[in-house]
Amino acid sequence: MPEAKEKLQEKADIFLKEAKEAIDAKYYADAEKKLAQALELLKKTGDQNSISECENELDNVLKDYAMLAPVPAIDNHAHPLFRADLKKNAGLYMAAKHFRLKDEALPLGLDDMLEDMNRANVEKALIMALDTSKSDHWAFKQSMTTNDEVAELVARYPDRFIGYGSVDPRREDAVEEVERCVTELKLKGLKFHPAAVSTYPNDEKLFYPIYEKCVEHNIPVQTHCGTTGMYFTKIKYMMPLNYDDVAVDFPTLKLVLLHFGIGGWHNQAMSLAFRHPNVYLDLSGASPNIIPKELSMAANTPFYQNKILFGTDYPFVGMQSWFRTFNKVKRFNWSEDTMKKVLRENFLNLHDSEPVSPIEILRKEGLDIPEDAKR
Repeated sequence: MPEAKEKLQEKADIFLKEAKEAIDAKYYADAEKKLAQALELLKKTGDQNSISECENELDNVLKDYAMLAPVPAIDNHAHPLFRADLKKNAGLYMAAKHFRLKDEALPLGLDDMLEDMNRANVEKALIMALDTSKSDHWAFKQSMTTNDEVAELVARYPDRFIGYGSVDPRREDAVEEVERCVTELKLKGLKFHPAAVSTYPNDEKLFYPIYEKCVEHNIPVQTHCGTTGMYFTKIKYMMPLNYDDVAVDFPTLKLVLLHFGIGGWHNQAMSLAFRHPNVYLDLSGASPNIIPKELSMAANTPFYQNKILFGTDYPFVGMQSWFRTFNKVKRFNWSEDTMKKVLRENFLNLHDSEPVSPIEILRKEGLDIPEDAKR
């Protein structure tokens, strides 16, 4: 083999080695890229055996991992909802009917859920409670999953699950329960469904003391935004613009708008993420083929690339089915950086980093800001 071809083969071998390492690490998009680079070099050598072998390997990667996340993903929104639990809650039962969810699609328990994660290359999933204990509606008098139950589930697989608590804001001990979630149960954030508790998220009397406690502990809040499949609720409580008050009044609160304002309000939700440095959007509750084009395209821009989180709303949207569709729609033509950020890195940064403080930015730039200014 002439020297030039030997060098091409050596470079191709490096790419092939890196592709194998990427597959072992479950970074399948990286493996595709490395195999394609190796194939390009091998074609220049004219070695038909090596070319055919590389083509087959690339085809196998594209075929074998078509229902898997292209990187080890973190699901920002997955319900620990098991088959035996569904008929215990009328609101969720109607939601399952709305999503056309068949009984066999529901996990029997946490181990089934873990297997679904493995089959989709989902490394971790955020599971959450939903406290509706102060409801006066018969369908919500019993909370769907309690904070203690979530903590117990996380304790079984602490490397695979992240737990969020929930507090009905109408509880007299709501703030104390937030404190217990963080300090005793070691939960990493709070989840709210304003319609399930019939309370606007910008209610200064009921919700604001909870937000203050969350800011104190620097924990994120994720809250339902947009329409909902949960029956016996009113969506007026979950319109995106309600959260503008919250973001203005609590500028360092890490606020995740679940479901991106689904149902026709995604532009409002996007406007909040655009203008508030600590407001994020999550993609859960929708298959990739119905996620609005404005949102999927915006993810590739500097304004949104760091502000969007992957989520499924499992089991209402299956993890494997989400990625099968995601791969079919060419992964929204996202850049490599965007894909890794949305599917994984933004979640990690949300929990590991300090919130952006507009006030502190202005002070560091030397502007005259009152000492007691909070917003």
